[in-house]
Amino acid sequence: MNTTTKKRISFLSILFTFFVDNLGWSIVFPIFAPLFLDADNLIFTKEISFSTRTAILGIFLSAFPLAQFFGAPILGEFADKSGRKKALLISILLTFLGYILTGYSILYNKLVLLFIGRVVTGLFSGNLSVCLASISDLSTDEKSKARNFGFLSVLAGFSFIVGAFLGGKLSDPKVFEIFNSAFPFWIAAILSLINLLFIFFAFYETYTPDKNVKYDFLEGIHNIQEALKTKRIKTIYLIYFLFVFGWTILFQFSPVLVIKKFHFTNSQIGDLAAFMGICWAIGSGIINKLLTRQFSSMRVLEVSLIIFTILCGFVGFPNHLYGIILILGSCVVIGGIAWPLCATLISNKATKPMQGKIMGISQSMQSLAMAVSPIIGGFSDQVFIYLPFLIAAFASLIASLIYFKTKFD
Repeated sequence: MNTTTKKRISFLSILFTFFVDNLGWSIVFPIFAPLFLDADNLIFTKEISFSTRTAILGIFLSAFPLAQFFGAPILGEFADKSGRKKALLISILLTFLGYILTGYSILYNKLVLLFIGRVVTGLFSGNLSVCLASISDLSTDEKSKARNFGFLSVLAGFSFIVGAFLGGKLSDPKVFEIFNSAFPFWIAAILSLINLLFIFFAFYETYTPDKNVKYDFLEGIHNIQEALKTKRIKTIYLIYFLFVFGWTILFQFSPVLVIKKFHFTNSQIGDLAAFMGICWAIGSGIINKLLTRQFSSMRVLEVSLIIFTILCGFVGFPNHLYGIILILGSCVVIGGIAWPLCATLISNKATKPMQGKIMGISQSMQSLAMAVSPIIGGFSDQVFIYLPFLIAAFASLIASLIYFKTKFD
């Protein structure tokens, strides 16, 4: 098999890994909010109030990205030291075990085990950084790298559509009597096994391992410190952090909003999430491509931040369901435009041998933002139902102000 064919097969296997990883992540989207907020669910006792359940939900939602915060950079360094293939195989195997534990804990109402399952899954779900590093290895120049990152973003939107829709339907016994909140995790576990086989047989190593790389189990914290050392790159990371922070609150607390305001079921949340996935694919795939052909990437990014700020501030206020859905969809379109631009900008700051390291740092920033935002969202929701979305708008506003200050310095 010649080199070109190996690269194509490896590229396809990375796309499949990225698809399964995102599908496994999105398939849980319609499950946890109803699971925690349903007063009849036995995972909590009856005396636990709705507001307390919301706060615990916020803490629970932070467990996965917080574990990812510590696990992803170590996985990124392992990918640099031992190769992309070994990193992918180990992470997929342990993610499979995390899905099994999560499904079991839901089936038998074990809250502590549910937290442990999400922590295990989060620790070894750092495939994104390895996938991005592998794509960078396989890209011939900056233009092809930006195109490939954009393609990954489209795939993320598509996998989110499929995963969220399946999660909503497969967790709703009203759709079919054997379905329950644990069922989607069995599907995610099966897909992880298929993915494991795909990587084992179809992926050819894209990077020459560097045996001199040393591990640091506090690498996530040190990555944040390192990201803040250089003025030029720390500004980009800070903007990225604030954007992901705002996006995560919008994403995680949309189900809480529609449950409280319109009494959505798992299946309906899955339908909403699928709609949001379609919007993401449109933003990242079609609109992003059209805009970056006509304008500079940085111009597109700065306008996207401004629009995202305005839309987030108005998410919860329409009294009619369709008004909320329209604003949510618009927010997701803008998010789909901005994410690949941020990823490309960060990647371009790194030399080829440091792609795993830089992507690991960006994953740390992303995971930290995704860990902090649900906790803040969970407690702020107790004060005012729309407050999480106002906080998201404020974070995006700060990101915009930092961007413009940096631009004119």
